[in-house]
Amino acid sequence: MISFSPLLFETLKSRVLECSNIKSITPGDCKALSSLIYSKTKLTISETTLKRVYGFAYSKFRPSLFTIEVMAKYCGFDGWDNFCESQDKLSPKTCNDNVDWKTLSNNASKITSFTLQALKNRSGIPFTQTIKRKFLDDHFDEFLAGDYTATVFTAPSGYGKTIGLCHWIDEKIASGSDDIILFFSSSALMNVFLSGRDLNDWLLALLGYSPQDDISVLFDINKRRDGKFYFIIDGFDEHMFKIDQFQLLLHQLTDIFSFYQSHDWFKLILTMRSANWINNRHDMEFSNEKWFMGFITDDNLTTNVPLFNIQEIKELCVKINPNIQSSIAIDIANNFNHPLYFQFYYKQHKDDFTFNNVDHICIYDLVSVFILNKVYLGHYATEKLLLLKEMVGQMDFTNGVYELNKLKIHDLLKQYSHAYNELISIGFLREVNISSEIQFKTRVQFGNNNFLEYTIAKKLLLNNNSKFDLNVINIINDTINDKHKLPILKWCIMHAVKSGQQESFDLLAHITLSPKEKSELIIFLGDLLQKICSSLHNSDEAVVNYFKQDCSDGLFYYFFGLEFVSMDYKNTLSTLLKFNLSNSKKIIAYTGLATIAIMQLDIKKMEEYLTRLKAFPQDDFQQFSINPLHCLEAIYQYFKYGVIKKDFFAALTSFYFNPSTNNNLNKKANELIYLLAGYSLLILQRPFKILRFINGLKTVHKPGAAASFSYNFFLKALASGAYYFLDDKTEVSGIYNSIALVYKQEENSATAFMKARFYSLKIKLSIMNDDYAAISGYLNALMQVCDESGDKLSKLFVYNTLLNNQHLMNLDPQLFKQISYNLTRLLRECGISPEIFVKPQEADAVLLKLKFNNGGNSGFTDLL
Repeated sequence: MISFSPLLFETLKSRVLECSNIKSITPGDCKALSSLIYSKTKLTISETTLKRVYGFAYSKFRPSLFTIEVMAKYCGFDGWDNFCESQDKLSPKTCNDNVDWKTLSNNASKITSFTLQALKNRSGIPFTQTIKRKFLDDHFDEFLAGDYTATVFTAPSGYGKTIGLCHWIDEKIASGSDDIILFFSSSALMNVFLSGRDLNDWLLALLGYSPQDDISVLFDINKRRDGKFYFIIDGFDEHMFKIDQFQLLLHQLTDIFSFYQSHDWFKLILTMRSANWINNRHDMEFSNEKWFMGFITDDNLTTNVPLFNIQEIKELCVKINPNIQSSIAIDIANNFNHPLYFQFYYKQHKDDFTFNNVDHICIYDLVSVFILNKVYLGHYATEKLLLLKEMVGQMDFTNGVYELNKLKIHDLLKQYSHAYNELISIGFLREVNISSEIQFKTRVQFGNNNFLEYTIAKKLLLNNNSKFDLNVINIINDTINDKHKLPILKWCIMHAVKSGQQESFDLLAHITLSPKEKSELIIFLGDLLQKICSSLHNSDEAVVNYFKQDCSDGLFYYFFGLEFVSMDYKNTLSTLLKFNLSNSKKIIAYTGLATIAIMQLDIKKMEEYLTRLKAFPQDDFQQFSINPLHCLEAIYQYFKYGVIKKDFFAALTSFYFNPSTNNNLNKKANELIYLLAGYSLLILQRPFKILRFINGLKTVHKPGAAASFSYNFFLKALASGAYYFLDDKTEVSGIYNSIALVYKQEENSATAFMKARFYSLKIKLSIMNDDYAAISGYLNALMQVCDESGDKLSKLFVYNTLLNNQHLMNLDPQLFKQISYNLTRLLRECGISPEIFVKPQEADAVLLKLKFNNGGNSGFTDLL
């Protein structure tokens, strides 16, 4: 009998497709092909076996004799031996004189084309809808330009290494160069062990040559011309093999590299997971100058494959659905920069792919789907859960230690060895060997932060009988105080929703979060409640009743604060209005929405929310120390018509001289209205009124510890504006120093609106200190923050402040001209008249003009 030949088997696979009139096989064709084979031969090859044969399913072993015999009979031969003999007659054995570079290229291209087709067919998104990656071109340009023999693309599972490489190989083949590309996936290397040969000999035999024939061709520069030989292995990872098998392959591959590294025509290209490279690079990178590592994007993981950038995400979306028009927010888009998560989302929405379904909880749904399919429904599911629970139990949350020493958990891993290997193979866990000459050090880590945070949340809930209550919140507060805290809390909230524990949301007021974290949580909760509300027809009675009642005070007032003002915050407040709220809560919610409209300088939205507020009975506003409707009307009248609403500002004057303490509103609601009223005083540009108002607030409102950073931050920023009008550099500097001290410690905790106020203060102080060189940098930082949050109000006031400065115009006329243009464009886009913004020294003339236009009302002077 003729022995098994990988090259002839690839030819047989091709003949089977020809006989079936299948030009490019897909997984769905395997069932039909199985039927065709049975119809002709009356022998059965299962659909699953055919998927293994054509690379759609993983197989550690070569096909059985029965399979190849039946395939040969299907093609009209007596069997495998007869097929091999016929191929020998068609392709007589070559001799040295007939062996050339082109023959080698043809044989290699057959193998490469099969590998490409198999990998393309396994793509989660149809390969024709995937995109090229520019980083690959940059990587190869540097690699080929230097004196390198080998390179590696190293990244965790799901970074898109394989698909990106397939695109590059396709383009390389289409270029028509003299290069030879021999491309394998790691599963194909299993045949090395089955053949009993050395990797180098096996490759040459696969190409149809003996070592003597082939070597002469490779070294003959006249036949090779400028061609290069690319030996590419995709997914060269140790989890694919037994340990001894992988080590044998690794050593043989190293021998090949060592033999050819002095020849510039030979190029070795590998893709592997980061952990695998870290664990084995000491065996591969012994000749460092010959290895090109590319552009490392993550030093801790030694990753040189970047995630998708925004432009790539947009390109991929258009490739999938050319009619897509909806845009995606940057913070949400960042959830899809991971190709694996993009793939999950595509599978859920492939029939109508759009980002209309994307929100801040989407990534949590995608990770949940992955864990369900790969962990809960996979092999050894129970063992996996027990292993993960025990691993989390040995972590040190308090000190931020989320990885484990393999030596310390060796017995645990041995107990659940099958589960551990499964979790390693899917990328849920990874091993990183960072041993040195003085100690062995191998760490077991989670594949990414999403997997880690999900598992910790599940552990906390399992230990608490799956209840999300104050006990869980206290544990999170006491033990977790780093970047993982908020995501873990979000996973707990997701669990609460899916298990019907919505009432537990009232407990969120007990969680300790920074303003930025709280802002993210509020937006997350808004999207989550919106999703629940929009699917009420599919929900159980408990969820329906949840929205039929008034939102509890604990949950409702958790959402309020001037620091949260942003575009996404609008969706959250709109969702709150879907509850059966009391009139006072509706007024507060619409006040929040109107505040966002002011921040966005959206005149139409201001009008809409004012109309809604005016529909409430006047008695409902009696409980407010400062009427929010009057406050919003004053701001609207100024931006719409340039009119200063004197009766409202007179009421504020009365308030700060005789502050009312008869107010039963929640502190958070009061703070929003107080700050809104205080900032409305900037319209008058009367600094003493602002300072008196701030002093008046101190007598009636004592913010709690939770509000000390955000509420006091805005009050100090408001006071700094007043002292800036008074040209009191000492006070402005003092306020800046006190804010900067806290801001430096809490910079990562500040929300976008808080950052905008801080940069505005830095610009004002720079003007007062004649430090005009620093203004441009601060202005750029401010613009970036404002653009991300949709804050046009801060832009407007900063532009106006800078244009009122004569020194800036003299020192940097180009910057002055650009600011003037930006302000004019901003006002035009928002439909605001430029005439309402005048220099401070002209304010008196404007007020006198308004007094004249109002008939000389004697009460007008009270505003001053």
